[in-house]
Amino acid sequence: MSDLSRITAQSATMLMVADLQTSLGNLTSLQQQAATGKAINQPSDNPSGTSEVLAINAQLGRFQQYSSNITDGQSWLNTADSALGSVIKNLDQVQTQVLSGANASAQDSAGEQALSQEVLAIKTQILGLSATSYNNRPVFSGTYGISPYPQGGASGVSDPTSASYNPATAYAYAGSSTPVTRIVAPGQKVDVSITGGQVFGSGANSVFALLDRISQDLANGNTSALSGADLADLKTAINTVTQAQGTVGALGAGLVTGQTQVGNTITALQDQVSTISDANEAQVISELNLTEASYQAALETTAKVIQPSLAQFLS
Repeated sequence: MSDLSRITAQSATMLMVADLQTSLGNLTSLQQQAATGKAINQPSDNPSGTSEVLAINAQLGRFQQYSSNITDGQSWLNTADSALGSVIKNLDQVQTQVLSGANASAQDSAGEQALSQEVLAIKTQILGLSATSYNNRPVFSGTYGISPYPQGGASGVSDPTSASYNPATAYAYAGSSTPVTRIVAPGQKVDVSITGGQVFGSGANSVFALLDRISQDLANGNTSALSGADLADLKTAINTVTQAQGTVGALGAGLVTGQTQVGNTITALQDQVSTISDANEAQVISELNLTEASYQAALETTAKVIQPSLAQFLS
């Protein structure tokens, strides 16, 4: 004789309550998805999906850092480009003064003295431009965080009329020959700077020493030097700075291309995360409505079925 399973009122009640708890859990999950717009709100919602999202987010963080590096490099180069443009304008002005001095007559002594002082003032401006900084770091000092020509403003050593004048000391490049770099992609490092030595030279061969020489030739009325070596060397200096500005522009153009590529990668990774973690709004709303209706019906049915007996009430 077979045993018959006996279902008591208490066990039936427990089964119904368990079913209600499951329905309530599904309802709560759908409500959370509707509120956040996310299909994954905690790891237990989708363990494998959560693991995949974490891996993608780690990669996304790296590419966002690349984007930040590129933006910083662009700002560095833009600062240098602006300074170089000002240097070229100043040197062009000196060229005009050199031509004026070369064509001056012996009676133009006072005018030549004035031109001489103007050239020294321009030299001081260019020394200031050579110390241009971005984010408190000189852009023409390479990897060294010091002014590229720290003694250029010192009295005596940078005054061509002083007995202690020494261009080798005054204008010695004190920066690094190593340009500043930024990592802009996996395994890809690019230059984002140009050094002062490349732009302004160093010591007696610097543009500053050249301007001192021009100033002295103007003051002395040395027209042959002004029209000869001075003008030729000045044109060379202008060409050097112009080429440096062109190099900065090319480096900046490369960063623009890199920023576009990194931006596209970031967008693709964000789309992958969205595909995995974002909820389908229409589907969630539809399931939520059905689950709410089902849960309410289950509540009403359970309330009718589970009627407390007198014995249960008294126990």
